[in-house]
Amino acid sequence: MQPHIYTVNEVTTYIKNCLEEDEKLQDVWVKGEISNFKSPSRHLYFSLKDEESLLSCIMFQDKASGLKFTLENGLEVIARGNIGVYKPQGKYQLYVEEIFPVGRGYLYLAFEQLKKELGKKGYFRPEHKLPLPFLPQRIGVVTSPDGAAIRDILTVLDRRFPNLEIILSPCRVQGEEAAGEIAQAIRNLNEYGKVDVIIVGRGGGSLEDLFPFNERIVADAIYESRIPIISAVGHEIDVTISDFVADERAPTPSAAAERVVPKKEDLIEILESYRKKLSHFITAYLHSLRLTLKNIRSSSSLKQPYFKLRDLKQELDELRRRMSSCLIHRSQLEKNKLFSLAHALRQSSPKKRIDLKGEELGREKKRLVDVMVESLRKKKEKILFCKERMRSLSPLSILKRGYSICFSYPEGKLIKRSEQLKKGDRIKVKLYKGSVYSRVYQIQEEEVEV
Repeated sequence: MQPHIYTVNEVTTYIKNCLEEDEKLQDVWVKGEISNFKSPSRHLYFSLKDEESLLSCIMFQDKASGLKFTLENGLEVIARGNIGVYKPQGKYQLYVEEIFPVGRGYLYLAFEQLKKELGKKGYFRPEHKLPLPFLPQRIGVVTSPDGAAIRDILTVLDRRFPNLEIILSPCRVQGEEAAGEIAQAIRNLNEYGKVDVIIVGRGGGSLEDLFPFNERIVADAIYESRIPIISAVGHEIDVTISDFVADERAPTPSAAAERVVPKKEDLIEILESYRKKLSHFITAYLHSLRLTLKNIRSSSSLKQPYFKLRDLKQELDELRRRMSSCLIHRSQLEKNKLFSLAHALRQSSPKKRIDLKGEELGREKKRLVDVMVESLRKKKEKILFCKERMRSLSPLSILKRGYSICFSYPEGKLIKRSEQLKKGDRIKVKLYKGSVYSRVYQIQEEEVEV
């Protein structure tokens, strides 16, 4: 049997499909050293190598434009992407989505893993988010008491609404112990229970500086908070786990302060606008009432009420007359209707219908009696015929003509042939009237023609 011969394209396509259908290879993290780096166009081409292997990589412009560092040969990195095959050259390669220097790469990997896990648990779902109060009376702040964030928040709040009460729950926002202190500060404000909203944040910094806000313990504290929380960590380009879990995210601590409370001047302006509208409405309504009162005062009905009463009396008399006429007319109509019904009832008198039905019943009764008499006569004739037929077929009728019936005695078996008897047997002979008992003294056999 001759083997199947594949084309180069068929083999390459098969390998491409195998790699691209493998789920493990469609979101993979690879650590290695950059080599063969080049950028002949807007895309980046390089390889990742270790002591034993080399992997070709490509990073397209839309992904490379977000890089915060420069790629160069010899740089150790962690890259995330998917494995595919470039068919014209028949080689597999890593299509890079994200890339980080070693060190930051591990932090980002931990960030992505925790983000994916919390997303599956529902920490980021919109239905869990609490609405922010329109005008909080007391604001809680979770941040360092010595950082720029608290100064920015206080400055903005004092400018927008000077008489608000600020409750600071101090904590470290950087270092190994920071995550636990941030989570405890959030819980402390929830136990205190007298703040309307909480701002959690700090100023800008490196990924390592901001990483306490990417810890699970902080995410749990925000998720479990009964008080609405605004996350304001770093600058606008910085995104942390706390931003996803919080009820709302602000790009900076100053923006969080602006978001949490409206400007007092704006509220005063809005209230003044409402006051003017309400004043205008009341003025217009009072003017309308004055005009109505003026018209009433100038009304001739009030000036000369006797004339109005006279007209009303005449109008009432007219209404009485019309009502009486309507009642008489309606009564006459009902009488006519009643006479018509009585005439129709007489025309369709039940006595006449009963008489007709009585005659019809009499005819049906006579016809039924005739049918029954004729049926009885035919039945009687049939019974007589059957009786005569049965009489003619009765054994007694045959015996009456001189025939007899022979039985063995005492067994009582019917004797039809002479072979059933032998000389000396006793027999019983049944006659038309009575029976005869005798003994056989001679047997004669004869042939019978049927």
